[in-house]
Amino acid sequence: MPPNFRATTPDDAADLLRLWRDTWTATYGSSLGQSALSAMLKDLEHNGTASMLPGSGERGYCIASDHEIDGSAIFAERDGVAYLWGMYVHPSQQRRGLGSRLLHGVAGEIETAEKVEVRVLVSSPAAINFYRKHGFTETGREKTELINSVETATLVMCTSVENLKTTQQ
Repeated sequence: MPPNFRATTPDDAADLLRLWRDTWTATYGSSLGQSALSAMLKDLEHNGTASMLPGSGERGYCIASDHEIDGSAIFAERDGVAYLWGMYVHPSQQRRGLGSRLLHGVAGEIETAEKVEVRVLVSSPAAINFYRKHGFTETGREKTELINSVETATLVMCTSVENLKTTQQ
């Protein structure tokens, strides 16, 4: 069955934990170091999906197939901007177009924002290239706290919602 784009639900908690554990290990272990990764995974295990699931005014979506979640994304619209985070595709599913489908699916759900903004690890050239491929440009740099006491340098990248909606594949 091909992967489907859909909203996440509370029933997805176990699959989301697996996805985030696997993607964080692949992404953050090499770029932030084992100590930071261990702290992040400990926080994820302790707080479960509560620290990552959408809160009030936020929406979460996923790419899922055969009862398994292969990718996730969360966004919130505030003052004309859709802030995107938690965008992960399982390492075993990367480079198959799922990230693009997820990003374009999210763009289709944006109701009022005119632009999309994301923070991308400076130490993640693959993620930077992914967003550039989708029309995002760097608008700034900042330190971002991933969890308590784990901070890293990030690029702030933006594109218009219209760009994402018109370049859907």
